[in-house]
Amino acid sequence: MKKLLLFLICLISYNTYAQNISFTFVNARNTNDGVDDYYEADIYIASDTDFIVGSGQLYFNYNTEAFGENVHASGNFSMETPTGCILDTSFGGGFLEAYNLFIVNDNISSRVSTSFQQNASINAFNVSGVASNVTSTPTHLYSIKIKYNDVTKDPNVSFEIGGTFLDQFYTACGPTSGSNSPDCTNHPGTQITGDSYDSTGASLFSDVNWTGASSAFWSITSNWNTSAIPSTSNNVTIPDVANDPILNTGNLSVNDLTIDSGADLTVDVNGALTVNGDLNNSGTIALTASASNSSVFIVEGSASGQVTFQQNGLLANQWNVITAPVSGQSIKDFAENAANDIRINNTVSPSRYAIAYYDDSNADGAKWVYYTTTDLSSGTLTFELGKSYAISRATDGSVSFTGTIETSDVTETVAADQWNAIGNPYTAYMPINENSGANFIQDNFAKFDSSFVAVYTWDATQNKYTAQTLADAESKLAPGQGFFIRTTTGVGNVAFNKVQRGLDVSGGASTRLVTTNSNTEIKLSIASDATKVSTRILYSETATKGLDAGYDVGNFGGADLDVYSKLIEGNTEDNFTIQSLPISNYEEIIVPVGVVAEAGKEIVFSVEMNNLPSDSNIYLEDKLTNTYTDLTEGGFTVKVEEKLNGAGRFYLHTSAKVLSTDDEIINNETVSIFKSTKSEITITGVTSNANVKVYSILGKEVTSTTIEANQTSKINLNNLSSGIYIVKLQSETSEVSKKIILE
Repeated sequence: MKKLLLFLICLISYNTYAQNISFTFVNARNTNDGVDDYYEADIYIASDTDFIVGSGQLYFNYNTEAFGENVHASGNFSMETPTGCILDTSFGGGFLEAYNLFIVNDNISSRVSTSFQQNASINAFNVSGVASNVTSTPTHLYSIKIKYNDVTKDPNVSFEIGGTFLDQFYTACGPTSGSNSPDCTNHPGTQITGDSYDSTGASLFSDVNWTGASSAFWSITSNWNTSAIPSTSNNVTIPDVANDPILNTGNLSVNDLTIDSGADLTVDVNGALTVNGDLNNSGTIALTASASNSSVFIVEGSASGQVTFQQNGLLANQWNVITAPVSGQSIKDFAENAANDIRINNTVSPSRYAIAYYDDSNADGAKWVYYTTTDLSSGTLTFELGKSYAISRATDGSVSFTGTIETSDVTETVAADQWNAIGNPYTAYMPINENSGANFIQDNFAKFDSSFVAVYTWDATQNKYTAQTLADAESKLAPGQGFFIRTTTGVGNVAFNKVQRGLDVSGGASTRLVTTNSNTEIKLSIASDATKVSTRILYSETATKGLDAGYDVGNFGGADLDVYSKLIEGNTEDNFTIQSLPISNYEEIIVPVGVVAEAGKEIVFSVEMNNLPSDSNIYLEDKLTNTYTDLTEGGFTVKVEEKLNGAGRFYLHTSAKVLSTDDEIINNETVSIFKSTKSEITITGVTSNANVKVYSILGKEVTSTTIEANQTSKINLNNLSSGIYIVKLQSETSEVSKKIILE
């Protein structure tokens, strides 16, 4: 029968509130005090709604073979409140304990309950600046300790999750001001009714040792002393043996990882290893990345020792924007490492290395600041975690960074209202967008310039920096990947969240930047020589014709060949690589297009559509030549006589209806339709009364009139803007379609 504690029975004024509150075991371990063996574990609490916990009660099942029966009555169980846990909270230098009445009761012979009560009112918490002590981040509530009768038996400790044992936690009662003593009758808290329990962390970890008896591959069972591949329940040790392990495939996890002196561990480009506990590294850990793949190495606990990250696939004399995903790498040692083969310019004084950081406050052409032999003379400068650098080798090959890996959140200093070159600080992938809303852009949304809410990564196929945005499907940054962001005014830093470390998008073999596309959009491209660049027009139910921060995204600029669009309404200063527009009446929206191209070049326009109606047609208007070209029928080629660098010449029109622009005479009657002035057409040769309609190139009727037989008829079109129009004449005996251009 369930024992309800008196203080819970008395709390008759509590309300109930359903929210998700979870309990987990953390750091389960066996300990020994020199005489007896004990099982110990920390109890963590989290909630999807922040609150101050008032009182609570938890029940634990256990193996009586390990601990005996009725562990409270036998004195084998204790409820611990170590320093720093929630139940250890006190105010006034320890004068007022926040919680008391720590009660333990046997419930049955193999189940014990623990409970506590609030000793301080909400007022005491508020005065001390505590707005909540339970959040979405799991936090140490208290600990348990059970003395073994037989340490060789499995403890099998777990939460009791039976229905009658749920919902025993309450938010703190008041008052909210004045008294520091809780008054749960007049100022009740709330009973929380959404409990969930995870007992997986209660399991003890067993030790597994690498032997390398068969080969160097991690995933071969005969290479381990247990003849099994280690898992999250194992503490793994890599000793100094003949065959050092290589993890070359799979996403694997262990608890603690110890690497002895003289031992090496390699995580290859298709391998991923998560250390849920601590890393104790006295040997060497090597991580590798290629142009398309990267190894992943995550440590959830503490990490000691050094890791080497090697970026492969760099081409001679090519610049790469890279970040060091480790701390402590000397820039001098990196530059002088012969294996890195960093270019050096000895024609200037002091000599200049092909290693540079970005400073947007400098003039154009001087924004990349190169390190010189004078800068690096002392060897004290190190690569900054979370900052990216332009680096160039003299030959094809790789570069390596050696240092300690980061296991905590990273705050990177940035310059306000400028472009900043930063980078992924972790040896794991980081989400740019999506990821259920937990991603770099969303975390730092308010810190972006509203016209540039995006991460800009280098696209070698376009030879420019392209935007990854909230409008795109999920994409992630690889370890070592540098990128640009544009900040707004008053911003001093951006944040990287450690809990977002993970694999690539697919969760399988690593790729440096993976995206999928389910947008309704038009991708307009221009090509010249071997380079092709693109801009995108996205359509949605929520977009507007003005600036939609995070969905209208500015162009990075600086490329010799480029294409972009201008907003339909509002911001006229910025150029946009992505523009989001309302999908309603999309065929009536005309988009100004900007082009950057060198004089004498031939550029070819092309278009791709995604999820637009199948009968849609995309027309490119060229105001210089007074032409409209249906890009859905093929490309449009322009020879650039003078350098292009701006908008105003080209416009994109979208139509869901196709109009023929060819002259067409249906019968043998000779009807003449011609432009007699800049804004007037003349019609002759009609032998019966006829109806004349004028349509825009996109199929919209703009004027209609009736003309008489055997007359010369003039139709004034002063009210129409310049562009291409279709004149359609229909009589009893004739049907004529004629294209005209109004200038």
